[in-house]
Amino acid sequence: MTKMSPERIRKRRKRAFAKMLRIITVAPIMAFIAFTVMLVTGGIFQNIYEYLWTLVFMCVLPLTAYPLQKILPPFKDKGRSGQRTLAMIMANVGYILSIVYAMSADISDRLLAVFVTYVLSGASLLIINKAFKFKASGHACGAAGPIGVLVYFLGITPAGIACLILGGALLAAVLWGTVKTHSHTAPQFIIGGIIPIIIFYTLILI
Repeated sequence: MTKMSPERIRKRRKRAFAKMLRIITVAPIMAFIAFTVMLVTGGIFQNIYEYLWTLVFMCVLPLTAYPLQKILPPFKDKGRSGQRTLAMIMANVGYILSIVYAMSADISDRLLAVFVTYVLSGASLLIINKAFKFKASGHACGAAGPIGVLVYFLGITPAGIACLILGGALLAAVLWGTVKTHSHTAPQFIIGGIIPIIIFYTLILI
């Protein structure tokens, strides 16, 4: 067996770390963290049931794409490409169902703004990727959106400032990991991350 050089070992370790960064910052995990913090800090959920339904729409349904991809004929033989497509489909199903839920429940305007942000962000990604043939990063969108929402709801407080600093550092690390794994270019990541921020703050301000 050929012994790997120290340089090659370092490169493999960096790539493994980059992949780990992308795994732990997928949209459902980031959403879970953000919504749980919002539940603890208050001001968005009126009861525990709203929180649980939100997790179903934003976390559980998108994650079902991974086991479903192995059994659904149109996707199971398409590898990572099929997995990404199904993940986007299941995520948007969850986002649309959140609006259906919002129409039948008396949720707060703040939570409604978050739901609409997810729907419009998903639609914007589809339009940019399909119509303009620009591969905006859905990963960046799913990571930056929850951070931007948290920063707004926590406000100018020690917690809000900490969220802004740590969130910015995390996004910078994920950007590095994304470029390192050749998943997206820096412009594709940045555009994907800006989309939910612009949509959410526009909804809040109008």
